[in-house]
Amino acid sequence: MTTSNLILVAVPVVALAWANGANDVSKGVATLIGSGVAGPRRAILWGTLWTVLGGLAALALGSALAGTFASGFLVPGFPMSMVFVVGTLSGACAWLLLATRAGWPVSTTHALLGAIVGAALFAAGPAGLKPGALAGKALLPLLASPLLAIALCWLILLATRWLASKVPAWRPGCCAEEQWRRDPFVCAPGGSRPAPLRRRILTALHWASSGATSFARGLNDVPKIAALLIAAAAPAAAGPAPPQSFALAIVAVTLVMGVGSIWGGLRVARVLAHRVAALDSERGLIANLGTSLLVLAASPLGLPVSTTHVSTGALMGIRWAEHRLPGQGDALRAILLAWCVTLPACAAFAAAASALFQLL
Repeated sequence: MTTSNLILVAVPVVALAWANGANDVSKGVATLIGSGVAGPRRAILWGTLWTVLGGLAALALGSALAGTFASGFLVPGFPMSMVFVVGTLSGACAWLLLATRAGWPVSTTHALLGAIVGAALFAAGPAGLKPGALAGKALLPLLASPLLAIALCWLILLATRWLASKVPAWRPGCCAEEQWRRDPFVCAPGGSRPAPLRRRILTALHWASSGATSFARGLNDVPKIAALLIAAAAPAAAGPAPPQSFALAIVAVTLVMGVGSIWGGLRVARVLAHRVAALDSERGLIANLGTSLLVLAASPLGLPVSTTHVSTGALMGIRWAEHRLPGQGDALRAILLAWCVTLPACAAFAAAASALFQLL
């Protein structure tokens, strides 16, 4: 690959990694913010740290996902041209930037999948795609993962009812409701409070579950973005890219994703924290636990589940298990609409970007 071609590929990769960080860091830390355990900036820094660690872990655990997104959906011998690579990356990046600006927590996995389909259709038509791989390795996990998250968090919530029954409910005149959300035991009858150690353990578990979710997101998302850079950098007839190319691509994407998380993560985090489900420490812990379990289980298997869909599905499971009705400013309808639009929008953006790049 020439230097000019490498730059052409690297620029949209960097932009996509930045947009992913800005849109997706919220998935791991929204429960910290929504429950009042941490302020937005502190939570974003925490999520960024664990996202970067998860991305670096992809050096050892991300090869299956990278292989899936590099060529798993394309027929053997598909021309991995600059038009295809740049068109795919540009289409996914354009949608993620637009969604982040609007505050929609959309899926990078969905965006990349739609962009790959759109660019491949432009380059080779339907014959360039593997329908079975698209259905079995991509669409099925993407559709099933939020449903599994809803069911899992519903079950976890029911299993922890015995704990919830021991947490004092907020009473008017007891204290400010915001203070109760941070520490519900301030409303314990007679002023009795559990040992400080017990309360610290509950808070520590919430922080740990948030870190686990952010780690899982980095592990699952970094290989997907790096995959096209790895494939484009591989010599045309030399087979798979050398190990050093894989490592460099993973590290570069991870670092840029971390920068994007810090600079642009607050907008979407506020939507998930306050406009999907009412959260306290217990519910936040359950949502993070369900999300991290599903994403960490899928990543080593090469299944491209969406952290966005899983985390939002977890919040929905909590909301529906408690029969919570939509309130003012509810964002669920907008989120579901954005999910439906992501695939076709990214396919159209990628095809348009491929056509534009071919004319240049």
